[in-house]
Formats: sequence, structure tokens, C-alpha cells
Amino acid sequence: MPEITVRGQVVQFQDSVKSSRRAIVFVHGSGGSHHTFRDQWAGLRGAVRLVIPDLPGHGRSGGPPLESVDACAAWVVDFVREVGLDRFILAGHSMGGAIALQAALGGIKGLEALVLLGTGARLRISPVLLAGIGERFREFAPELVGWMTSAVSSELLREDVTNDILSTRPAAFLADFHACNGFDVMNRLGGIRVPALVVNGDDDRLTPLKYGEYLAANIPGAVLKIIHGAGHLAMLEKPTEVNAVITSFVHSLDG
Repeated sequence: MPEITVRGQVVQFQDSVKSSRRAIVFVHGSGGSHHTFRDQWAGLRGAVRLVIPDLPGHGRSGGPPLESVDACAAWVVDFVREVGLDRFILAGHSMGGAIALQAALGGIKGLEALVLLGTGARLRISPVLLAGIGERFREFAPELVGWMTSAVSSELLREDVTNDILSTRPAAFLADFHACNGFDVMNRLGGIRVPALVVNGDDDRLTPLKYGEYLAANIPGAVLKIIHGAGHLAMLEKPTEVNAVITSFVHSLDG
């Protein structure tokens, strides 16, 4: 993976470096990394340039996790500048979607559109999740996967996601969850002035479908796509469907 320095810390990221008029910057959610978007990396990089960083303190990037969604959004501003992106689509999952929303509301330069995956305008974390991560992390990981995936998801995927979780420091999860608890832009969505695609699994228990419906109803011109048979990790549970709706959305920007 390539790396750059942002704010004095090494940042590892994927970059397809494809010559394309469109670039998508994917931002992972709580406790995640670039690996969250492995199926998008495999399925979309032939069509658009993909740039997928590990946020500070996550994956292979250095530094401590940032303490708020606003701080993460400010970091994304610095990251895209260091990479040299003049125009880009910002795509985020869960906390990453909150970061994308905050960046858009903050007027990040070069933003062409948003892709909001399994996220909301306000993200409150259940005390059950905080206690599970903080007090019995290894034993809790399979339970967390149960919260994150649909009832029809394969056992192989559940094992893969469990391994992802266990590769993350509990402190990173807790920092992210506390950042999510402090996020609320429910009354500001009307200020978003770029096209937005909202993607929600119909079996998402962490950011239920009503979250996506609220985003689509309150972001001017936003489009909601419901992924049936998917939970909070629709991009991993139903990658073909998610990649198709993202591709269609990107093509619509040329219309």
C-alpha cells in the first residue's frame, strides 16, 4: 500500500491511480480500515479512481484515533489535499458517512457528490456496545458481528468480519463510538448542495432503514437505494448490488 504523511503521521491508503474523470474517496466506519471496502476495491476500480485511507489510529495508519467526527472531517480535508485530488466523490460507511456529511457541511473543496452507506444524521451508540467492547472485547466480537449483519448473511462472511474486529484495538472502537455519540446534523441537512446517494440495508439494526429515509427526505435531491437482505455491512453482504447502485449513481452525474 502507498503511504503519505498527513499532519506528521504516516497514512496508509489504497489508490487505484486510474486515469478517470471521477474519483471516489471511501471513508470507513468505527473500528474499520480500508479492508471494509475490499469488494468495492475489487468491483469498482476499473470504472473510477478509488482512494481508500485508513483513518488515524486504524489499520496501518499512525497516530491516535481522532476524538470527534468534526476532527475526522477536518483530517479528510488535509488528506485529499495531500493526495492531490481536485475533484472527488466522498463515500462513507456508518461513522465514515457521518464524516462525509460533516465534510460536506463544512464546505470541503472539490466535493462533487456524496455516497452515504448505512449511516445517519445522528449516531447514538447503545451502552450495550460500549460495555461489550470495553469490558469483554474478544468474547463480544461475535455478538457485535450479529448486530452488524443480516440474519441471512453467510457464516464465512461473519467469520471474516469477526477477524476484522479482533484485529482492531478496543481503544480505537471506543474512541470512534464516543465520536459518533457526539454527532448530530439532523437540522443541518438542508445545507448540503451536492448530489447524494443513500444506501441502506433493510435488515440494518445499527443504523435502521428509517435513518436512511430521513437522510433522503432532508438532503435536497438525495436518492435512497434499499439493499434487501442486507444489514449494516451491505457493501460486504451484497457487494454486487451495492457496486451496481454506486456505478449507476456515478453515471448519473454525467447526465
